[in-house]
Amino acid sequence: MMINLADENQKEKRLEMIRQALKEKAPMKYSEVEASGKLQEFLEEHDAEMMAFYNEAIKEVWKDTLERFLGFSDLDFDETTLPAG
Repeated sequence: MMINLADENQKEKRLEMIRQALKEKAPMKYSEVEASGKLQEFLEEHDAEMMAFYNEAIKEVWKDTLERFLGFSDLDFDETTLPAG
C-alpha cells in the first residue's frame, strides 16, 4: 500500500524529505540555514508552501475531472450508438 505523504500525519516524513533534498542539492544553503539555528523554521515554512501548492493543484485537478466526466452535452448525441432495445 502506498503512503500518502500529503496526509497531515506524514508531516515528519515530508520535513525529512525536504531536509535531505536541501542538504544534497544545496549544501551551502543547508549549512547556512542550519548554522543560523533556523533549519526547523525553514523546513516548516517550506512544507507549508509545498502543501498549499499541492492542495491548490488537487482542487484544479478535481475541477478538471468533474468538467471532463460530468460535462454532458446533447450536441454530440448520436442515436445510432444507443443499444437496440
